[in-house]
Amino acid sequence: MTGESILVVEDEGLIALHITELLEKAGYRVIGPMSSGEMAIRAFGESPAPDLVLMDIKLGGQLNGIETARTIRQRTPVPLVFLTAYSSERTREQVKDIRPEGYLIKPVMETDLLATITTALAGQDRVSPPERKG
Repeated sequence: MTGESILVVEDEGLIALHITELLEKAGYRVIGPMSSGEMAIRAFGESPAPDLVLMDIKLGGQLNGIETARTIRQRTPVPLVFLTAYSSERTREQVKDIRPEGYLIKPVMETDLLATITTALAGQDRVSPPERKG
């Protein structure tokens, strides 16, 4: 059992439920799922920061996953893995400056999801806060 906490930000209910079940079965504590960027950002102010964020790019609400991830990364260097159905070059370019620890394309295999999360968590000691401009 691992015990690390993972914030799941996914607005598609069945996918969120499936991911939550996979993560809990693997021994992770799941925060959420949150269906919007606004909910995810609020969660950072209401409880201790999770050990990792699993973020969909297309979300309900005003903020998409890229904007939400950017806001979260400005607050804390938490490891972040994008989970998305969109694999275009344009989308990959948009997330590049966030420097995610992973980028998975849906539908994702359980082994790929868990391996990416394990790798991202193993490297979290090496994650440094983003440089602030200004």
